[in-house]
Amino acid sequence: MKEHKFVKETPVVIYDKDGFPSMMLKLENTAPSKEEADPIFIVKGQEYDSIYLSRFVNSIMDGHAVSLPFMNPAVMLDMDEMIAACKAKGEKWHLLTIREWRYIVDRTIEGIHGNTSSGSYHGDASEHGIKGSRGLTLTGSGPASWFHNGDKETGIADVVGLVWKTVAGLRLKNGIVEYMKDNDAAAPDADLSEGSKDFLQITVDGLPVRIGSDGDGLKITTDEVSEYDYDERRNVEVELSEVPEILKDLGIVTEGMGKSREWLAADPGLEECVCYVGAGYDNTSHSGPSALHLHNVRSIVYTHIGFLSALLGEPVIR
Repeated sequence: MKEHKFVKETPVVIYDKDGFPSMMLKLENTAPSKEEADPIFIVKGQEYDSIYLSRFVNSIMDGHAVSLPFMNPAVMLDMDEMIAACKAKGEKWHLLTIREWRYIVDRTIEGIHGNTSSGSYHGDASEHGIKGSRGLTLTGSGPASWFHNGDKETGIADVVGLVWKTVAGLRLKNGIVEYMKDNDAAAPDADLSEGSKDFLQITVDGLPVRIGSDGDGLKITTDEVSEYDYDERRNVEVELSEVPEILKDLGIVTEGMGKSREWLAADPGLEECVCYVGAGYDNTSHSGPSALHLHNVRSIVYTHIGFLSALLGEPVIR
């Protein structure tokens, strides 16, 4: 696990504006100054006292996203429908962001397992959850090894497998990597639409970073790419004169990438590709916390794509 200084974690139950409960992991900002606060607490330049992350892949109750165990995960929704289900819960509720996801990844135990083979872990069929429809399992119904910290009482379930988790704040736009800085994608007024101008590009040598193929394998590069491709991370070429830290923060370039079998996929031929992470119930050995999927448009729906909601706390006044 990677340490995040000045963050205190506590499992809690939160009720939304209409009384629907969600089991969340509270991240409390304990930094003595704004300058020392974790970037997860900085939203459009404002420091916040806390963030609440779903502990379970979300389900839907009367149009509201909920984070509860032993539920059928909500699937067959497009990204905009997921965003709407989060916002239905009230102000400051939002679709989990890439910054929040990368916090979870940093805090995830090494060798975490999950539903990666239609109800069980592909490496050990004795590790299984309660079967739902198709290859799905009920949320949080697997063993402790399927929780991000190895603890069913305090952990976030199904980080790996079950469904690809849809996250906000990272996308591929005509092959170019675009992101929102800090945790700006959590803002109530964040523009997450396809035409949003809130996204930034990453440049190296004055050129935007792209992901895709030129016909010779998947690359992270500043060169032109036009073809869809997918591969294990260990086979992806990083063709950059330097690797900006933000590429690591976003999980595009990862530690130990040269040995990782986790999936990376991108389609530079599409105008916009939204971001899915963590893999689904049928991705077997290509699953993992850093599995990254950037090759579908926002209107796509599948049985192995779901989401988590999150809640922004209160502004800090120092």
